[in-house]
Amino acid sequence: MINNFFTLIRSAALLLFLLLATTVSANDTDYTKEYYPTINQAELSILQKDYATALTLYQAAFKAVPSPFARDYYNAAVCAMLLKDKKQSVVYLEQLATKGVSIDYLGKQPVFDSLKTTKQWRKFKRKYPKYRKQYDRQVNLDLRADLDELYARDQYFRQAEGGLRVYGDTLRKIEKANTEQFLAWVEKYGFPGESLVGVGDTLEHLPRFSIIIQRQTKARKGHDFTGVLKEAVQQGRISPQAAAYLLEQQAGASKYGSKAFVKVSCNTCEDKKPLRNMDRYLEEKRSAKETESINARRKKLGLETLEDYKKKVLYSMDDKRFKLNYDWSVVNYQVPSTEAAKIMMERFVVADAE
Repeated sequence: MINNFFTLIRSAALLLFLLLATTVSANDTDYTKEYYPTINQAELSILQKDYATALTLYQAAFKAVPSPFARDYYNAAVCAMLLKDKKQSVVYLEQLATKGVSIDYLGKQPVFDSLKTTKQWRKFKRKYPKYRKQYDRQVNLDLRADLDELYARDQYFRQAEGGLRVYGDTLRKIEKANTEQFLAWVEKYGFPGESLVGVGDTLEHLPRFSIIIQRQTKARKGHDFTGVLKEAVQQGRISPQAAAYLLEQQAGASKYGSKAFVKVSCNTCEDKKPLRNMDRYLEEKRSAKETESINARRKKLGLETLEDYKKKVLYSMDDKRFKLNYDWSVVNYQVPSTEAAKIMMERFVVADAE
């Protein structure tokens, strides 16, 4: 009897140890090593139209971390659809629902049209309110509302008559207060990633509170968010693509090549002969050494190479089913004259892939 008692005690202690070890392991997961590289390989498989391999890689990535990204669940759901595995596709749509993505948004995506006539979709639709309640329970809705309030403060006087010209001093005070409040919340809760505040109704590329970080530029001697962003990437609280874009916005320099391509257009130019490459995909002129430096920074942040990134962006121009590009991937410049266009285009070369 006594031996059985001590055996039970030891078993309980071992189980508790394993649970604690699992928790520590989850909290200490380095996404730059355990997640992003596998997601990159999945996306490259999509480019090759090898959806079976892509789905296998997505599944491996999802198992490796405590909280996968909504965007990756979406792409995995599309892969499953193309493999005619509607049941598996719905599994990932359910995960999206628990992150806050609305069923209306998902229902409007053409890639899921054939799914909407199936019993799997009807079941998903019937159970969606349950997933929504789960989202409401597991995220910090109060913090999400507070973060939205910071965005509203940032925009209020900018949208008022006179904008920055009239309310410049007031806006600078608001930006300072917003930054201090945001940093206080980061200190208390950690960076507000998807697992903390969800993703809203759609697959947003950047949460609205990112405007706080974008305002703090190096040129204006703003707060440097480099450490905060890099730590958040490592912890899986912000995607490396979004972080790279914000880091570039702060620095005012193309450190990661987030703007893969640019297009230059001129509606008022009379002589367009010198501008034969207008409306084509252009990219920044870079030496081999500069590209190597950018790729080194990208790798450290968990990003693919610049070359692979460009391939994904170009692919997404034709195949709209997947989410492989970003709002900032292609920048459109509108110039007022032929001369201005010529000066602008001196900075770029025609993209090799064009």
